[in-house]
Amino acid sequence: MFAVDVCELPATGGSTFVVVAGLFVLVAGVIVTRWVRQSAGRLSIVVAPLVLLGGFVLAPQVSDPCAPSATTTVAPSTTTTTTTTVAPTTTTTTTTTLAPALYNVGAEGPGGGIIFYVDMTRAAGSQYWEAACAGWQNNCDGTTVDPLAEWGCYGTAITGADGKAIGTGEQNTTDIVDLVTGCTDAGIAAKLAADYSHNTLDDWFLPSKDELNQMYIQQTAIGGFSTFFYWSSSETVDANLAWSQSFYYGYGSQASKYNTFHVRPVRAF
Repeated sequence: MFAVDVCELPATGGSTFVVVAGLFVLVAGVIVTRWVRQSAGRLSIVVAPLVLLGGFVLAPQVSDPCAPSATTTVAPSTTTTTTTTVAPTTTTTTTTTLAPALYNVGAEGPGGGIIFYVDMTRAAGSQYWEAACAGWQNNCDGTTVDPLAEWGCYGTAITGADGKAIGTGEQNTTDIVDLVTGCTDAGIAAKLAADYSHNTLDDWFLPSKDELNQMYIQQTAIGGFSTFFYWSSSETVDANLAWSQSFYYGYGSQASKYNTFHVRPVRAF
């Protein structure tokens, strides 16, 4: 038995062309052979095989339907989708309702002094600053000049007493008069301020540098100030110096703690 390879013919084109071409070559060979045979008997013996051989040489040039077809590999197309996610814009509106001020600058405060600074955006308990009344050491007689005192502790740095901003004077004073880590010198400015009490209120302190400057700005409304220097509770980076302010020229200066300057207590509420 013979094994015959059978290939699957293409649906169109290839097999039909091969059959037609082969038949054409064979028929042409037979016609030519018969013509040559009639014309010259011996010549046919030579020409016929050549014609047939030409047909067999020509036929294989036609596409063989059983030959494997060429394969063209096309790279798969890739579609990249970029998604940009934009976070929604959120507009947050914060409405802050401030309580109406109960005291205005120049008004008398609960401690019998004069309001010199108001900031209702600050936390409750630190919205108003009140300066002690003129003559505060003599029951607010309005005529007694503010006392003079040294800042104290020349050459010794007081930890925590370097705040300058509004709202730091109270802590400065607390640090200065602390019995363990503070200044033990007697009669110093911070102790005079901290020991003051009026209208049953005893939460007075020596103002910070910026608080003292606000007092200078509002000195006419407060009243009773000397034109000399006043002490603040703000120590400088030099352990020998602290901040003071002239109530005549208005400038602040770093002064030796040995100096005796005026003292005016304040409180915040």
